[in-house]
Formats: sequence, C-alpha cells, structure tokens
Amino acid sequence: MLGKLAIKKLYIIGAGLAGLSAASWAIHKRNEVEMFETSSLAGGRCRSFFDKKLGTTIDNGNHLVFSANKNFYDLCELINSTNKIKVIEPNLFFFDIKNKKSWELSLSILDFLFKNKRIPDVHLSDYLSIIKILFMSKESTIGNLKVTNNFKNYFWEPLTLAVMNTSVNSASARILSNVLKKTILKGKKYCKIYQPLKNWNETIIEPAVNFITKGNKINFNTRLKKVEIRDNLITKLEFNNKQIQIGRDDYVISALPITAFSKIFNIIDVPKDFNTILNIHYKISPKIKKLFTRNIIGMINSHSQWIFIKNNYLSVTVSNANIFNDESQETLSKRVWKEICVLVNKNIPMPNYQIIKEKKATFLQSPNNYELIKKITNLPRNLLICGDWTQSDLPCTIEGSIMSGKKSIEFLGV
Repeated sequence: MLGKLAIKKLYIIGAGLAGLSAASWAIHKRNEVEMFETSSLAGGRCRSFFDKKLGTTIDNGNHLVFSANKNFYDLCELINSTNKIKVIEPNLFFFDIKNKKSWELSLSILDFLFKNKRIPDVHLSDYLSIIKILFMSKESTIGNLKVTNNFKNYFWEPLTLAVMNTSVNSASARILSNVLKKTILKGKKYCKIYQPLKNWNETIIEPAVNFITKGNKINFNTRLKKVEIRDNLITKLEFNNKQIQIGRDDYVISALPITAFSKIFNIIDVPKDFNTILNIHYKISPKIKKLFTRNIIGMINSHSQWIFIKNNYLSVTVSNANIFNDESQETLSKRVWKEICVLVNKNIPMPNYQIIKEKKATFLQSPNNYELIKKITNLPRNLLICGDWTQSDLPCTIEGSIMSGKKSIEFLGV
C-alpha cells in the first residue's frame, strides 16, 4: 500500500469485471474515474446480450461462484444487486454418460465420511488426496496426486476444469489448494452456489455500470493503441479515437486481458499457451425444461462438462476445449445434444442453438505460468494492473477479477 495519495483522476482501461470492480470501489471512495472499453458492451466474459438467432438474452458463458467468494458478494452489496442472486444449496448432481450412473456430491469434507454421500466406486482413502494437495510443492500439478482413476475422473478432473479451465496434468496443485481451503475444507456454509436470478448482466454488470455512470464516464468502442512513457511515468494514452494526457497526479489502471496488456506494454515473458472455453446455448421450451430437475448438472465421460438450466434456454460449458477450436458448429451442437438426450433418456429433436468459443479465455494455469505472472514488475510508477490473470495465488475466475480491481484501489490508499 502506498499510503493515501492525492490522486486527481483514475483512468481505467477495460470494462470487464476487474475494471468495473476497480471503478466501483474508487468511486465509493470519492475518486474521479474515467473508463475505456474496446467493445460496445461492458462485462468481458461475464457479459450478457440479446441473441437474434435464439430470440432471447443469453450469458456469454457460465460461471460457478461460491458463498466463500466474499469479494463478489461485497461488490454486489456496493452496487445494490444482492437481490438478483440465486442461491443454490452446495450439492452438485453428476451423470456418468458411459456407465449410466448418477450421484449427488455434497461440497463438504465432513459428508465424505458417510458412504451414502460419497461418489460411487471410490474409496474413502481417495478422499485423503484433498488433504494431501495442501502439502504439495509449488511445482506440482494435480496430476501428481496418487489417486485411483475413478476418483481422478469423478472428482479431480471436473473440479479442476470448472475452476481452472486446465486439465489435471497441467493445472497447478498449489492454486487449486487455495480454492479448497476457502470452500470445501471450510464446510457447507462456504460452498453455496451463487447464480444470476436471470442473467449475469442484470446481476452484476448493469448495476455496476449504473453505479459508475451516475457521475463518471465509460467510453465504449475505444481501444487503447499505445502508451507514451517518460521518466517511468505514463504521460499519454493513445486510443483509436482520442488521446488523453496523463497528469503527474493521475493514475492509470490496466484491466486489459493479458494478451492486450503484454502487447501494449511490451512485456515479453508472459504465458503463451491459452485454453478455450466453449459454450453451447440451446433454446428450450417449457416442456423440455421440465425434464431437468437440477439447475446445474456435471457430466462425466462425455464431451459436455457442465449443463446450466436457464429460464428459457439450456447452456453447456466445455472447458479446456482447444481440441474443438476447428470443429464445425453443426458437428459440435449435434454431438453435445445427443449427450443431453442420453441424460434425460429421451430422444428430442435438436432445437436452435448458438455457440460461443472463447479461444483465449484463460492462460494455461500451470505452475510455470504462475511463476511468470509473479515476475511481471518494473511497470511505470503511475500504473497498476488488475484482471483475473494478475492474481498469482488464485485461478482465473470471477472472484479473482473482482478481487484484483478492489486490491488496486486499496493499494493506492485512496
């Protein structure tokens, strides 16, 4: 923390969750803020939009937020949107499409002691790996855990993909252990699942934008092209449609994705490998919706990984989906819909669909890449960075994004 600074104005680049968080907390502390966003919409990967093909508003992607995620809830309190959060009990339903088995997993380590609450065909001794991961080295991946194949496939793989968008063989064990410490290992109270009442835009993006724009400005369709730096201070921001002179008492906060940030600030040693997140949205009728008795379903031994049942559409998320980058939308949608039909044990004609591929959703969250993130230093003195990728002790999630924005304001001490 720098101590309380006499900052004249904060310029925040990027209106994703990190940027919105930084701006909201800065305004809460009575700072003048101006934001710049490349696209026409705020929210980044958490945005929602009206899709003409489906005739409804859809979320860009799906996110699992837990009651342990205090920064998420604190921001919702600040922008007055906690009444737009749906709370789901900490029990996840899973279906193994290969073996036609289903079970419910309670997200509490104490419940694992009871046989009727455990995953089928796994031993109690397998659950000890949840404790062992706490003592693994920073160089270890989750794949280094000694567990049975069943426990790996039924517990570690779906958890790792959901939280880190990275396979167990590549994902940092240290980072996932930090998540477990705050959730499963603390008990059910911290594992309740937060979902949007309607969509992410109405729950957090729109309320944040409204909070910010009451007295401050967000410039949309404004892309940062270049920064001018003199004496280790940013003196000018050059956008596609304007230039901003940065005074000596001003600060710049970059909430850019890592790819854009490294290019503009000429940072060479950054993660180069990225993982895709694939989301397929199917428009469904009320009749089809009644076939699903759970809000969230985990899929095992399938291409589908997580199914989210929305108000009038069904959304399927596939993480670490690089192998599907070049596959046609029609092939993908048919393959996944076939798995959904197996889940409900009913042959249903495939409805209209929309596919969204985020080819660089997150960097490969490996031990080596987290070490690279830690080494990003020697930045201009009036620059701070935030974004899910900037948190070297947490995965790239909504909570990480929001926390990073809040921490940047706390660091300034304004």
